[in-house]
Amino acid sequence: MNIENSILSEDKMYSRRIKQLGKFISNQIAAGEVVERPSSVVKELVENSLDAGASLIDVMYSEGGKSYLCVRDNGYGIQADDLDLALSRHATSKIRNADDLMNISSLGFRGEALPSIGVVSDMTIISRDFNSKNTFEISCNFGQISEIKPSKHIDGTLIEIKKLFQSIPARLKFLKSDRSESLAILDVVKKLALSNPKVSFKLFELRENKKTRVILSLEAESGKNFVSERISSVLNNSFIENSHLVSDEKEGIKVFGYISSPTYTTGSSVNNHFYVNGRYVKDRQLFSFVRRSYGDSIPKDRFPSVILYLSVPRSTIDVNVHPSKLEVKFREPSEIKNLIRRAINGSLNLDKFSPSQHLNEKAYAIMGHGRKFYNMEKHESKFKKTNLKEAGQLEILFAGGEENKNLVESEEQINEFSNHPLGVPKAHFFKNFIISQTNDELVIIDQHAAHERIIFEKLKNQKEKGKIEIQELLMPEILETTEPEVEKLMENQEVLRTLGIEIESFGPKSVCIRGIPTILGDANPKKLLEDIFQEVKKYETIDDLIDKLDNVFSSMACYGSVRSGRILKYEEMNFLLREMEKTPNAGQCNHGRPTFLKLDITKINALFGRS
Repeated sequence: MNIENSILSEDKMYSRRIKQLGKFISNQIAAGEVVERPSSVVKELVENSLDAGASLIDVMYSEGGKSYLCVRDNGYGIQADDLDLALSRHATSKIRNADDLMNISSLGFRGEALPSIGVVSDMTIISRDFNSKNTFEISCNFGQISEIKPSKHIDGTLIEIKKLFQSIPARLKFLKSDRSESLAILDVVKKLALSNPKVSFKLFELRENKKTRVILSLEAESGKNFVSERISSVLNNSFIENSHLVSDEKEGIKVFGYISSPTYTTGSSVNNHFYVNGRYVKDRQLFSFVRRSYGDSIPKDRFPSVILYLSVPRSTIDVNVHPSKLEVKFREPSEIKNLIRRAINGSLNLDKFSPSQHLNEKAYAIMGHGRKFYNMEKHESKFKKTNLKEAGQLEILFAGGEENKNLVESEEQINEFSNHPLGVPKAHFFKNFIISQTNDELVIIDQHAAHERIIFEKLKNQKEKGKIEIQELLMPEILETTEPEVEKLMENQEVLRTLGIEIESFGPKSVCIRGIPTILGDANPKKLLEDIFQEVKKYETIDDLIDKLDNVFSSMACYGSVRSGRILKYEEMNFLLREMEKTPNAGQCNHGRPTFLKLDITKINALFGRS
């Protein structure tokens, strides 16, 4: 049989006819776009509560939201004769006609959330309209709607969800573990709380013994600094202490928020939060605008922490892009980009030099990355070897106080160092760069990038030998976070120990940090653990994490390396150069940037027009 006959044969014609799908299956298909997982149910219901003017919102879940979810608010409620209509697709109180789609002021507007949830769960809605003395309820059991009936008195609305996705085993199968789904719910509540600081949020977990535990409790903020107070309460870290206020306005567009210092970065973009007219959005454009505004002040593979609130004329954006309402389209994205860039540059003072203050393109072309000049891994240092141990070496690089007179530069040392590929240090400038000199070359070294590579390679080497040395903290540090995150950390306690981080439980919402890798010196233990935890959360299994240990080591090395802005003594600069010369891949840092540049004397003469 040829292909035409195969397609057009009579027994296949009927199955190819276009047919109208039934209401039930249509609703299930539509639900797949709106209700992806338990956390998306929480998002839709909490947004409805916010649209209803609620000032108190409680969320409760069990087994990651798979078996039970409940959202209760004190909003203005639903009128009794509207309850059944609320379960009809595209029924909403928030828009009336097509023109309203370009002037949306509410978080919800499509009228899809409740019917989508009702078709894939056993859902009950209990509500009292603020103008009524009576409370009513309605149920929707996997698409089957019950009669409206009187219910127990409450203020506002209470919605219970049971057996989510029990009617769709395939969807249920692809949900993640209870712990992962619980963390996703927590993340959603946090994101919504960040944009509504004057609303009280409480998140509870219902356990097997029917007891509840408080996962998150945020009281409504009302003080002068209510936004920053809410940010501090939600993030539970030192973000505000390491951030800069951003505020700017132009032609009806406003940007406000907080951005982290270039030195306060993480290994992922998880701490990037964007809100447009009060709506949390995942927008690649906004992330790109922010990332570009930082320029080269942060490494390629590091990410700033950002919370930005944008206010734009409602007629200039389209929020009806996707049923999840997490995406927006700007009519004039260039205006948004320019305003964000100006605000960030003004806050961080990242304005670049004018072109006339830079070397020209020919000069840049002459300078090559250090790794092209020689293979430093094969280089054997001729400098007199010391018998200092690892801890002693760290003391040289991080020590303060009086200089070690035995290491002060001498004429003999200058002559000996000149035989080294990286030469002898001559100066320290802009609080980040070392200038050294060989017999016929000028070398510029980025101290942070260079030391980062050294620490990275030593961590890998110690891991290959079976153990990373741990230094016990004289004063253990306490990291406060949430119960699910504490449990996740303790699940990975052994893995963290193999990384040189010693922790133990210190109550349901905190962990005690007792030790960090010796090689990291005086790194901030809490910030180190927070950043490493962001790496750990990326991987579902321990094996996945073990396979990606180099990514974790890279983050750790950044904390252990000598910081930009640290002025080094002569012996510290010299020690760093000698370590570079015996470190594999020392020509570039962990993020791919060069650690040093070379320029020989003949080319320097050429730059100045000397023959």
